[in-house]
Amino acid sequence: MVTCPNCGQENPAAARFCNSCATPLQPEERPIGEERKTVTVVFVDLVDFTARAEQLDPEDVRAVLSPYHAHLRDELERRGGTVEKFIGDAVMAVFGAPVAHEDDPERAVRAALAIRDWSAEQPDLQVRVAVCLAAQRSKPREQEAWVRPDSFVATASASVSQLPSREPTERRAWS
Repeated sequence: MVTCPNCGQENPAAARFCNSCATPLQPEERPIGEERKTVTVVFVDLVDFTARAEQLDPEDVRAVLSPYHAHLRDELERRGGTVEKFIGDAVMAVFGAPVAHEDDPERAVRAALAIRDWSAEQPDLQVRVAVCLAAQRSKPREQEAWVRPDSFVATASASVSQLPSREPTERRAWS
């Protein structure tokens, strides 16, 4: 049994809140060093690249992806973003972690627009871009990503493939 510190009610051991006054019985425990940050996530995906890549040799795929990845990394990092992942032709970057700026959402949108505009100048290269705003609670260990694969990440990365190319969009998700 757990006794409520507010009203003295005896509650079952597994109770998280007092059955009488709804006072939390056990404070939320966060690992030392963990923090909550609002981050903006940018997803970029090449249009129809998977089908194209299946017709190419691995060296040719690498020849397309290497300069694409390098340009996106430069564009995102130049505006304060951190590239979290390259997954084939998809790129995920986060703004607001590990370093936060007051204007991180704006920086992310500006990066997304710059990437879209750059891709318009490239022959045979179209991209889809999504920008998502999310609250994340984490303090990653070394080599750990800031953005955990929560539902908003899965939803955004799946929905980016449904967007018309060259039109960034913004979605808000709180986890």
